[in-house]
Amino acid sequence: EGSRLALPIGVRAVVTEFGKDQHDAIERCVQIEQQLPPLREELLDEDIVVAVKATEVVWTDTVMATGQYQHQPRLPFTPGVTFSGVVVWAGDAAIAKGAAVGQRVAVAGFGVGPRSSGRYQKWGGCQSYAVAPISAVRPVPAHWSFEQAACFAYGYDTAYHGLVECGQLRSGESVLIHGAAGGIGIPAVHVAKLLGARVIATTRSESKKSFLQDLGVDHVVTIGDGQGGVRQFRDDIKALTGGQGVDVVYDGVGGDEITVESMRCCCFGARVLIMGWAATPNVAQGGGKRGVPKANRVPTNYLMMKGLRLIGCPAAIALSFDQDGAVLRRRLHDLGAWLGDGRLPAPSVASVFPLSAVKDALRARVQSGQEVGATIVQPPPLDLPHPSRL
Repeated sequence: EGSRLALPIGVRAVVTEFGKDQHDAIERCVQIEQQLPPLREELLDEDIVVAVKATEVVWTDTVMATGQYQHQPRLPFTPGVTFSGVVVWAGDAAIAKGAAVGQRVAVAGFGVGPRSSGRYQKWGGCQSYAVAPISAVRPVPAHWSFEQAACFAYGYDTAYHGLVECGQLRSGESVLIHGAAGGIGIPAVHVAKLLGARVIATTRSESKKSFLQDLGVDHVVTIGDGQGGVRQFRDDIKALTGGQGVDVVYDGVGGDEITVESMRCCCFGARVLIMGWAATPNVAQGGGKRGVPKANRVPTNYLMMKGLRLIGCPAAIALSFDQDGAVLRRRLHDLGAWLGDGRLPAPSVASVFPLSAVKDALRARVQSGQEVGATIVQPPPLDLPHPSRL
């Protein structure tokens, strides 16, 4: 089998097959099993091996477990697209670029974990050890916890790509942010306020109103109808914008109740940013089958008559088409500067689960409207050798 690193045996979560929907995938297809340390032969010079301390699980993980996500990982796979931990092995090229055994790192990137397609696909964060190239290490403030370091990239990368790269949000403009208390909503509020925009946040629950006000939003609109649905909210938004409507919509929720009603809230020429479809996850067939028999639809007459720009904003997939690397360079430069000088705060963590309760963590993301912030999974502590002996 080959020679393995001299590290303790760990554990990992694996998705063994694609479920017919999110609930089926979580209950039937997610298993916990032993994880052996990585083989020396599978490690490259630019690689690091990370003893994972924390990983974020997101809505995307639950959809990937059904095979309905745009990218289908090879089975079995381990969830967790971003993670943090301690370096326990580093190749010579990685060391030359600053890696060191015992170093705290945050790892994120389209080329790592279950959303990737190459050799790093199996190294999701819901396991004791994960392998990544040194290029996937992201700088974070030294005072952040492992939990904060694990979840900043998914949220802030998504918010930046939507509001800055695609939406070109400008100071003085108004932006309507749906799911503002969620994993990609909170970072969007922070980025929008940094850019000088006027933020209108929506929530289905009155209980989140004070949280959003403390977050710094300018206006909070409660859109729940009290029966689990969404009421019409166009008049609220128009009243808050002097009858004009908003310049930008940041929509990670989707569905007719949100997306179509949001189009009615727009000024002429507004940008509607599609960040996800959390309200309608089962648009495809499930079980790994392709095709979208229940695809979301939008009224094209609204697009034309209001001069709207409807923009899909896939923060990770866009990097596959970033041929000269300019999109990633802008993202890393701006976020690095804003995080480094404190203009963007640390991410909000809603809940932390042990790896043994990974199913509970994934259930929390299916019900993400109940969470205020990110969901973190922690592998069990390992009795690692002193760094000098690794």
